[in-house]
Amino acid sequence: MFHFRQGIKNIPEICTQLGVKNVIIAPGSRNAPLIFAFTAQHNINCLSITDERSAAYFALGMSQQSGEPIALVCTSGTAVLNFAPAIAEAYYQNIPLIVFTADRPSEMIDQADGQTLRQNNIFSNYIKAAFELPVDTEKKQDLLFSDRLVSQAIDTALSYPKGPVQINVPLREPIYVPIPDTHSEPKIIRSQPQNTALSPESLEKLRTNWTSYKRKMIVVGVFAQNEPLNTLLQQLAKEPDLVVVAENLSNIAGENIITQAESFFSRINSLENSHEFAPDLLITIGHSVICKQLKLFLRSHQASVQWQIESTLPYVDTYQSLTSILPGSATDILSKMPTGVTKSDYTLKCRAEIEQIRILHKEFVSKTELSDMTVMAEILRQTRPDTVLQLANSTSVRWMQLFETRADLTYYCNRGTSGIDGSLSTAAGFAYNSARNVLFVTGDVSFIYDSNGLWNNYTGKNLKIIVLNNNGGNIFRFIGDKELMKNNLHFFTTPHQVQIKLLVEAYGVDYLNCNESADLSGKIEQLLNSANATVLEVFTDSELNTENYKKYFQHIKE
Repeated sequence: MFHFRQGIKNIPEICTQLGVKNVIIAPGSRNAPLIFAFTAQHNINCLSITDERSAAYFALGMSQQSGEPIALVCTSGTAVLNFAPAIAEAYYQNIPLIVFTADRPSEMIDQADGQTLRQNNIFSNYIKAAFELPVDTEKKQDLLFSDRLVSQAIDTALSYPKGPVQINVPLREPIYVPIPDTHSEPKIIRSQPQNTALSPESLEKLRTNWTSYKRKMIVVGVFAQNEPLNTLLQQLAKEPDLVVVAENLSNIAGENIITQAESFFSRINSLENSHEFAPDLLITIGHSVICKQLKLFLRSHQASVQWQIESTLPYVDTYQSLTSILPGSATDILSKMPTGVTKSDYTLKCRAEIEQIRILHKEFVSKTELSDMTVMAEILRQTRPDTVLQLANSTSVRWMQLFETRADLTYYCNRGTSGIDGSLSTAAGFAYNSARNVLFVTGDVSFIYDSNGLWNNYTGKNLKIIVLNNNGGNIFRFIGDKELMKNNLHFFTTPHQVQIKLLVEAYGVDYLNCNESADLSGKIEQLLNSANATVLEVFTDSELNTENYKKYFQHIKE
C-alpha cells in the first residue's frame, strides 16, 4: 500500500523530468497538498502570485520568453475560472502552460459545498487536453494511473503544436496532512520529435509552380524570432517577382522587407491600378496579422494560389484563397525554390510605393505635436538594441505598426485573442525570466485593467513601462462612427478618474510623467536609464490622437 498522497508527491518529480523548472502558485486552501509537494522539490522555482488572472499571464510571459513549460497551481472554485483568459491566449499563441486545478472529489460537486463548481475540462474550448487524477493513490494501480496522466499531460503540452493543458486534482479531507518524503520513481512518457517534410515529388511541383508566377507575395504573421528565416526572406525580397510583407510582430525586418503594412496597403487600396499589386501566388507564414487594409486588399484581389506554411491552426483561410497547406519548415521549403529565373517588374513597382510612403511618413511625424504618434517615434529613436518591446492591445500595437520595424529589437503582443486584460502581467513575466531590457508600451485603460501585474514580488528592474494616458480607450475613436456614437461615447471610450501615479506608487514602482513636447525626449531617456522598474506616464490628447491617425492615412494616400 502507498500513502494516499503519493501521487501528489510524484507530480513535481514528473514535472522536473519533463522540463518544468518554474511553477506559479496562487495561494489557497484546497491546493495545500500541491503547495507542499512543489515547494519541497529543490530543483523547481516556486513563485507566489495572489491574483490568479495575473498569475496565469505572468506564466505566459515567462514561457513566451523561454519556450519552456510553466506550471500553474490554484485552489478550487472561481479561482480556476480566473486562469481562463491567459489559458485562451496561451492556446492561440502555442504556449505550454501546465495548469493544476485543485478540486473537491466528485461526490461533493453540486452539493452546496464551499468553493466548488464543475471543474473537470472547464477550459475545454481552449486547451489541448484535460486530465483528472484519481482522488487517492493508496493502490498501486491508482498511483500508476495518476503518474501516467501527469506525464501524458505534460508531454501533450510540449508536443507540436505546443499549448496549455489542464490537470484537475480532486482532493479529499484532510487537506493539511504531511505528504510522503520521497517520490516513488514515477514512469515518464515522452513523445519523440517528428520531422515533417515534403516528398521530392511535392517539392518539384512547388518549384514548377513557383517559376510560373510573376507576382509572388509572402505575408508573415505573428512569429517567434527566427534568424535563418529572416536572412532567407531578405534574400528572396531582392528577386524581381517577389515582395515580403512582415509586421513587426513577425520579427522579420530588413531594407527589402515591407514592414509598414497598414500604410502600404492603405495607399495601394486607394489607387486605381491597385489590381497590379495583387499577387498571383500568396504564401502565408505563421499566425495572424493585425493589418486590416492588408486583409481587405487580399480578399478583394484574391491570389490564384495560396500556400500556407507553419500555421498551427492549418485550415485558416483568412484571405479566402487558401489552396495548399505545406507541412514542414518555412525556411526549409522556401530555400529550395529556384531564384533568378522569373522576369518581372513586380518588386520594383511595390518598392517605389514603399519608398514614397517612407518620405510621406517622415514628413507627417516631424510636424506632429505631443501625441501617441510622437511618443512611438521617440521610443524607436532612443530604445537600445536588443530590447524587447512588449506592446499592449489595442492602440499601442497599432501605433507601432505605422513605423518601420527595427531589426535590432524584438516585438511581442498578446495577439492570440487580442485582449487587453493581461498585457502588463505578460510583460512582467517576460522581464522576470529575461536578462534583457523589456519596455512595455500601453494605453491607460489596458494598464489600469491589468495593474495587478505589479502586485507581486518579482517585478524586475529591467522592466520599464510607458503609459499613454489619453483618458480612455482611444481605439474606438479610430474605428467607430463619431456621429453614431456621440450620445454614448463614454460607453466605448471609458473615461476614468484613476490617478495612475498613486496606483504605481502603491505597488512600490518608480514613477515619472510628461505632458509637454519639449520634455518627451528627456523623460524617455530618464526612463530607459532608470535603475529600477519605472513607469512613465505621458499625457496625450484623445482628439489630437484621433485627428493624427486619420490625417496620417490621408497624407499617405496623397
